[in-house]
Amino acid sequence: MGNKVSIVIIGRNEEQSVGRCLSAAIKAGEQIGGAEIIFVDSASTDKTVSIVKSFGIRVLSLKSERKLTPSAGRFVGSQYAQGDFILFLDADTLIYTDFLPAALTHFQNNPKVGGVNGRIDDADETGEILLNVEERFESITDVKWLRGPCCFYRKKALLEAGSFNPHLAVEEEAELGLRLIKHGWKLQLIPLRMACHTRCYHMQTLESVISIFKRDIIAGRLGEVTKTIGCAFKEGFGLAFCWLRLKTTIIFFFWLILLSLCLVLPPNLPSKTIFIFLIVSGVAAIFGKKRSIKQTLLFALTKILNFIDLLAGLPKLLIKNPKCYSLDIIEL
Repeated sequence: MGNKVSIVIIGRNEEQSVGRCLSAAIKAGEQIGGAEIIFVDSASTDKTVSIVKSFGIRVLSLKSERKLTPSAGRFVGSQYAQGDFILFLDADTLIYTDFLPAALTHFQNNPKVGGVNGRIDDADETGEILLNVEERFESITDVKWLRGPCCFYRKKALLEAGSFNPHLAVEEEAELGLRLIKHGWKLQLIPLRMACHTRCYHMQTLESVISIFKRDIIAGRLGEVTKTIGCAFKEGFGLAFCWLRLKTTIIFFFWLILLSLCLVLPPNLPSKTIFIFLIVSGVAAIFGKKRSIKQTLLFALTKILNFIDLLAGLPKLLIKNPKCYSLDIIEL
């Protein structure tokens, strides 16, 4: 199966983790007779590139003046990859050794499947596994999108749908997923261990929620989700995208609107009773899902920050993307 699979690894300033990522990818590739490995670097300023080159891996570097996003890195990697199947990895993700042979068999037995995810374990910066990050499935399940840190696609499907949109900074996986489905491809979860991903930012502590918001402001990513929504509407699946990725935010703010309406109800209606009912039922619904007061409060804060994020992106809808993304890449 040599060169049937390309592994595209993306990263920026990943000197602490890229060596382990490459070692795991090489070992996984050996299980299928070898795989092409390409590292797409987003203008790193540390030792990332020299570490990658010490493994004898091909390095493509995005120019620093370009928009540096994971989606841009994956897009470029998909254009250079020679394999019939492309595994995309973030540099802080370790692919499990036995995943590729089973996943290839699944692809070969299911010609309309354009991409698959297995089970991805998520760890915090200390290495402790985070629980309840994603729902676990015990059987093959059709899905609308694949998680970015580790996702496996049929190259033919990517070429037909147009690969990752390099102009998107967030939610690019969901936008691509719906585009693939629009072109007649299936995306599936298969009940196999796929990889372990380190999440320095997650939604399970107050510090992490605030850090994510600050990071997005500093990196200029605040409001980028609104831009992705705009792209989804242009592709004809905007409502589907919003419900897929913003369902809880939509429901939360619809709940807040109902609470606000209680303040202007006619005097002959039991506004206080309705208000209390909405408060109790809403909190109970969130608590029933989150299972703790702390997580319930974090959920509410996250939804408020999400709404601020959406509003901040409205001006970005007026900015037009270039018709094509330059492949003027530096090969190191």
